[in-house]
Amino acid sequence: MKSKTMSNHIVFLKKHALFKNRRGVTDIISTMMLMAVTVTGASTLTYFMNDAFLSGNLGTTSTLEASSLNILLLAYDTRDSTSLLTLTNVDNKYDSKLCRSSCSGNSNDIPSNGGTEFITLQIQNNNLNSIFLEDISINGMTHSWDISTSGVMLDTTVSLTSGQYPADGMFSILPVGNMPIIQNENVEIQSGQTVNILVKLDSVDPDIQLNKGIRVLLDSGQIQPVEFLLESGGAQ
Repeated sequence: MKSKTMSNHIVFLKKHALFKNRRGVTDIISTMMLMAVTVTGASTLTYFMNDAFLSGNLGTTSTLEASSLNILLLAYDTRDSTSLLTLTNVDNKYDSKLCRSSCSGNSNDIPSNGGTEFITLQIQNNNLNSIFLEDISINGMTHSWDISTSGVMLDTTVSLTSGQYPADGMFSILPVGNMPIIQNENVEIQSGQTVNILVKLDSVDPDIQLNKGIRVLLDSGQIQPVEFLLESGGAQ
């Protein structure tokens, strides 16, 4: 009887030892699987973070998309032509270029008298609130709002006096559809409002050839300026 009891005890001890060994192996396998999942997750996160940094999209993509959608470029006119964007007497000279530095001698005159030339933009503010157009960059050159045009009737038939149109390197904001055209009193563009922008090119940078694109940045005080690429010499 005693021998049988000892035999049973030995069998129990062997089974217990086997169970402990199996449990130890299971713990090791579980730990290795957890480490593998952790390493895989870290590698995946590192890949996407690096990709975001390399592409410049981290924290900026949604902002740029939002601003591009909220300020719409409806039309533009950069031709050597007359009545740019159907604005009466807003004319450029037929010289196969958009004149800037080569017109520096009489830069404030109208183009037909040797002044720098115009480009026109039509934009719509689709933001919930007003925006304030602080400046416009044309191929890297900043053009500011010409305060002398505030509340003044647009007249581009004679050379500049008293703000009938913006001076070179500046712009004015025009209402759409009103005649005569009274230039806006300030740089506010209300929510849902569509305006025309009259830019008189600066007299510092080189002339813009009609087969070259024009990079336009609108700074309205938002986190990012809104960027557009215009086809020089074209109307859209």
